[in-house]
Amino acid sequence: MEIEHKLYGTQVQYGLIWWKAKLNDKYGQVFPDGEFTIDLQGKKLSGKKVDWKARRLSIGKNPMQELFQKDDVVFISKSSDGTVVVRKKDGFKPKPPEADDLPLVTKLREAQRDSENPTIFEEVLVKVFQQLGFSAKHIGGRDEPDVLIEDYKIILDAKTTKEGVISETYVNFNALKRYKEKYDMKYIGVIAPGFSQGNIQDTAYRGGIILIETEAICKILQTHRIYPYEASRIIEILFTSGKGVITSKDIPPSTVDQEKLIEIVAKTLSTLKNFERSGITSFSSDTIRIALVGRGFTFEIDEIENALKFLSAAPFSILQKQNDEYSLIGNIESTLKKIGLLLQAFNKIER
Repeated sequence: MEIEHKLYGTQVQYGLIWWKAKLNDKYGQVFPDGEFTIDLQGKKLSGKKVDWKARRLSIGKNPMQELFQKDDVVFISKSSDGTVVVRKKDGFKPKPPEADDLPLVTKLREAQRDSENPTIFEEVLVKVFQQLGFSAKHIGGRDEPDVLIEDYKIILDAKTTKEGVISETYVNFNALKRYKEKYDMKYIGVIAPGFSQGNIQDTAYRGGIILIETEAICKILQTHRIYPYEASRIIEILFTSGKGVITSKDIPPSTVDQEKLIEIVAKTLSTLKNFERSGITSFSSDTIRIALVGRGFTFEIDEIENALKFLSAAPFSILQKQNDEYSLIGNIESTLKKIGLLLQAFNKIER
């Protein structure tokens, strides 16, 4: 028995193989009950087990993303010794390291080299920072900054070059200082494909101006997808780290265990529903921890805080935080139904 399976949707992103309920019998012919070994394009992974209720098999993000891309077609079969064999239909083609399924990352990389149309790069940067949770707006034009983020007092200057890096002659440092005074801003960042050594870095340092490579912004977007940053954390990374030039190597990776995050978010949502029924309108992460302990679940306080931050961030924004207290935005049952409808719509688009 051999199944032809297409890796639709986010299966590669999350390291999963899943299928529709009506296909359970079909997949039951190749996936054994209990634990088994999977031969993934020649890579042996032991201790795997199908979650039949959820109709999925967790492969792991790293091995899946190393070997496959979204919409790849694979053949799944079972060998005589019980090993499940997964092979790419068109042979093995490793995912190129530069491949990325974030449209804004692609647009950033293209626009930074379009020196004949620099406004495009400015406009893409606005969309990027809006996606990251900032109220960025494009100004541009003569004697005006390119991008303004008033709520966090940031000026961004976007610089394109057809190839290579930019030197001091590309940047009007005096104009940037005027913009800072005119708009009463706190931070100035120059974003470009790269920066030459010497004068540009020295001048920027003396003026308190941060030089930011485009790839650093791409890395923030990629990491933000895994676990949303708070705006204050992005400011810390870009503007208050003490570094004059920010590269992709300066962007910290997400340390959040996604599977555990999902588990804690689910338990937290259940707790919030109970809170709402009991008339509890505000709470701290420690309140959630105590409630979960009462239900037999023990999680670290920072893990619970991560879950609450996740629920507070766009696009969900179920919670809002003031000081150390969180509160629900609207009725949680209604909010969860809307999210459920959104997920159904998303699945139909992907499939």
